[in-house]
Amino acid sequence: MKRNLLLFLMAFLALLLQTTVFNQFNIAGVKPDLILVLVICLSVVNGPRRAGVLGFSLGLLEDFYLGRFIGMNAVSKGAAAVVVGWFTLGAFSENLLVPIVSVFLGTVFNTILYFLIGHMLDLNWTLQLWLWNTIPLAIFNMCIVPFIYSRFYYFAQGLDYRTDADIGGRRTHGAA
Repeated sequence: MKRNLLLFLMAFLALLLQTTVFNQFNIAGVKPDLILVLVICLSVVNGPRRAGVLGFSLGLLEDFYLGRFIGMNAVSKGAAAVVVGWFTLGAFSENLLVPIVSVFLGTVFNTILYFLIGHMLDLNWTLQLWLWNTIPLAIFNMCIVPFIYSRFYYFAQGLDYRTDADIGGRRTHGAA
């Protein structure tokens, strides 16, 4: 329960940063999707089932916060979390390359779903708009991973983020 509350607070903080501070970091016409990065990192560490539920929940939080297209982020982020979690089952999630590649591919998959849902709802989005936004967004999201993943990995595993040297050379595993 405590970890879920912390995860919700992290997601809310990510959403606030995404819509305020990172709103100014517009590179190639895109802003990073911190909620998606959080969801995909969670799917790499915890697998598809838990990540799918949390991806849907955090996507719904984003939908309600932004107040438009209610449900589209929930469905696309939940599905992206399940697919990435399924593909990374058995992968060495402590290896930084796994979440970096997962965030890139998960972002592409998420934007494909988001585009298809928008197209089914008769939104006037062109394929060119999707192409020009997807790759820069995937690269931008991918570049965020090295800065957050190590701490997030230990949080998601339920371990303290302390090294052996920090605890006098003895290995401990504490619950978060």
